[in-house]
Amino acid sequence: MKNLFCGISVEINRGGKQLATNLTFKIESGAILLLKGKNGAGKSTLLRVMAGLSNPASGKLFWNDEDIGKNIPQHYGRLTYVGHLTAVKSDLTIKENLKYWLHLHCRQKKGERQLKESLETFNLAGSSNLPARFLSSGQTRKLALARLTLKTSPLWLLDEPTVGLDEPGLTSLSSLLNSHCEHGGIAVIASHDLIQVECPVHALNIEDFKKD
Repeated sequence: MKNLFCGISVEINRGGKQLATNLTFKIESGAILLLKGKNGAGKSTLLRVMAGLSNPASGKLFWNDEDIGKNIPQHYGRLTYVGHLTAVKSDLTIKENLKYWLHLHCRQKKGERQLKESLETFNLAGSSNLPARFLSSGQTRKLALARLTLKTSPLWLLDEPTVGLDEPGLTSLSSLLNSHCEHGGIAVIASHDLIQVECPVHALNIEDFKKD
C-alpha cells in the first residue's frame, strides 16, 4: 500500500511572525520532499509542524486520509525525526546513545546484531565505546543519523542532515535514503545541499509561500 503525506493551506509562524501561508505539499511513497529557502525562511519550523511537535497556525496535514492532529501519538509512531540539534548525550558512549534511543523511542526488541549494523552504517563501530563528548561535529551528526537504522518508520523528517558530514558520511546517507525510498518510505529533508540519490526528489521552496 502506498502512503501519502500532504499539507493543505498550511500557515506557519515563529515568535508571532508569519513565515509562510497557504502552503500546500504532497509527497508519496518512494520519494523525497526537499525543503528549500534561505536561513530563517521556516524550514525547521515546518519540519516541527510536520512532526507534530508544533501546530500550524492554520491549515491541516494529512497522512493518507487522516488528519495527523487528531492522533498525534499515532503520528509519532510512524515517523523518525532527526533535528538540527542532534540530541546526543555527551556522557554516554556512541553505543550507549544508540541503546538509550532504541529503548526510549522504538519499543522494539533489537539485539547486538542490529546495533552493530547501525554502528557500521556510518563507520562508528571502531569507536563505539568512545564518550560522545569527544566526537567531532561530523561524528556527532553520523551518530544522530545512525538512529534511522534502528526503527522502521515510513516517514523520515531530517533537518540539515548533511551538516558536518565527510564524503563517506554523505555516501552512507545517500544509501540510507535510497533504501528507505525503495522500500516505500517517504523523506522530508531541509537542506541547502544537493543530496545525490536515485529516488525522485521534489522541491518545496518555502519562500514561494511568503506573504508579500
